[in-house]
Amino acid sequence: MKLLKLFIALNLSITLGIITPLSANAAPKVVEQVAAVVNNNVILESDVNDMLKTIKASSDPKNLPNDKILRQQIIERLIIENLILQKAAKAKITVSDDEVTDAINRIAAENGMSIDQLRSRLSMMRISYGAYRERIHNDMLIDKTRMHEVRSRVRISEKEIENLAKNIARQPTNNIDVKISHILISVPEKASKQQIDNATNKARDIINRAQKGESFAKLATSYSNDDFALKGGSMGWRKLNELPTIFEERLVRATKGSIIGPIRSGVGLHILKVDDTRSEAPRTFTIEEVNARHILIKTNVLVTDQIAKQKLSDIRKSITSGATTFEAAAKANSEDTGSASKGGNLGWNRPEIYDNSFRTALIQLKKGEISQPIKSAYGWHLIQLIDKRKADGTNAMNKDQAYRLIFNRKFSEEAQVWIQEIKGDAYIKITGEDKHE
Repeated sequence: MKLLKLFIALNLSITLGIITPLSANAAPKVVEQVAAVVNNNVILESDVNDMLKTIKASSDPKNLPNDKILRQQIIERLIIENLILQKAAKAKITVSDDEVTDAINRIAAENGMSIDQLRSRLSMMRISYGAYRERIHNDMLIDKTRMHEVRSRVRISEKEIENLAKNIARQPTNNIDVKISHILISVPEKASKQQIDNATNKARDIINRAQKGESFAKLATSYSNDDFALKGGSMGWRKLNELPTIFEERLVRATKGSIIGPIRSGVGLHILKVDDTRSEAPRTFTIEEVNARHILIKTNVLVTDQIAKQKLSDIRKSITSGATTFEAAAKANSEDTGSASKGGNLGWNRPEIYDNSFRTALIQLKKGEISQPIKSAYGWHLIQLIDKRKADGTNAMNKDQAYRLIFNRKFSEEAQVWIQEIKGDAYIKITGEDKHE
């Protein structure tokens, strides 16, 4: 995360005002105006004005609409953030002070700064460190809540992963990255024909204006109904396969500068601009695999850690003295029903699949060596490394990539639907000059 981007986002935080009655002797206080009501919370005019100033100070003026339109977009953004923070409170989702401190330390390090230098930079920009921490806290809480609420809605089958992994392996087009900008014209779930026609006409008008050379960033900031609106619609670099399928089919042959749309989805009409493209050659990937076997003793009310550990120490002595073999000892003693009948053999696997303590002990062994008793989440183990080998991990890499791409695509789609749902279930009232249809 670049520091500039963080400063741009800094004043997006929602400050909830509490108005207290004046006492007889108290000095008059300025009562802040309310820009919007979101369930039992409010968004203050000062929140909107702070964000407006920040965006105008850090953006190219030619990419910004007039203040009235910009304020409307800001209020929409703050409403969504407020709703998500309300969801976090209801679900008791939290972000600790330590997590915020770690995040700020990473941000400072990524920008080549110490914390003291970051504080100084903030001070020069007239931003208090406390406000900065609050912004980072809210950003992290929003991200955590979105993940918590949306992740369970994402369903990915093994067949989907296999099919995409095969496509990645055989089709060069799947190694295309696209840098795109996006405009969403939202359409209600049960929209009337008139609403759909109005949204379609609006989308076509935007496309026509973009094709005639009007700034796409300005159009996105003015009209888009998604999270990228205040970034001029910029979605940055994306793998083609992590984008919604309806986008992928239109982008696969698109060239730089293309304006694409309108594309209809369940949440509305989409307009895309191809800012740039790049591709990479298919890659091969080598992994290390280990062939190991183990003996597992589980603990319970009768078998304590000390008893399990001592039993495995005795078994190890019997094996190393030649009184028995590892295979025979595993068949006689191991409580891992899946491997005991095979002499404890676990077969060839990547070390990453094992429990952390098991894996740590395993990768330190030499060929043929037997570990000391090791405790894992499953019990106590004796581990023997049978062999190691280098293997072609390209298929595994492609499957990992396929899962991430499918997850990102489906998560993005579900997140849009979720936002529409929580807005639909909320009481939202925009007041004053910014009230609009």
